[in-house]
Amino acid sequence: MNKTIEHSARILVVDDHPIVRKGIAALLCHTTAATIAEASCAAEAIDISRKQSVDIAVIDLELPDANGLQLITRLRCTMPQTRIVVYTMHEEPWIIDELQDANVDAIVLKGDDPYELQMAVESVKIGIGYYSSRFKKCADNAPGCLTEREKEVLQMMCDGMSSKLIAEKMCVSENTVEYHRKQILRRIGAKNNVQAVSIALKEGLLPMI
Repeated sequence: MNKTIEHSARILVVDDHPIVRKGIAALLCHTTAATIAEASCAAEAIDISRKQSVDIAVIDLELPDANGLQLITRLRCTMPQTRIVVYTMHEEPWIIDELQDANVDAIVLKGDDPYELQMAVESVKIGIGYYSSRFKKCADNAPGCLTEREKEVLQMMCDGMSSKLIAEKMCVSENTVEYHRKQILRRIGAKNNVQAVSIALKEGLLPMI
């Protein structure tokens, strides 16, 4: 995700609550140049994505016919260039870990200021990942074990890859890689990349190479 969306963005809002869905659409219409489509379930979202191109999808995790993460996986297969913004009320530690492992471009919690959602959409439009302030706080308070996504980043750090190369390999922004890198350092108590790799190998967090 490194190219700026130059045209008026085509945004798909997926949420099963009509009031929430309309509120998101109204917020984004007033704050960004965009064409908004709405879906109340995963099946409807898939149907819309087949009929028209979607630049940005704003997706709730709790849908009546599928888990939001399942929908994200499906959209990634059919529309790999679509930028995914997760907008959810869930703050449980295991959900936070799953979100950090998910292949998404931005995460905003419904407990955040609504305008963080606007900021997330504007960020992904120009190819920059976004994690809301509340999500970052929840992630900082999550258990210390590395998520699968963090292990993936750490392995590439161990291989000597720069943040730019890691971002290209993972198809995410450098900002997203930097977020994961900082989380890795925090979780394992490292001061820098070299120390992080050393600790990871010593404690068996990564296979010996």
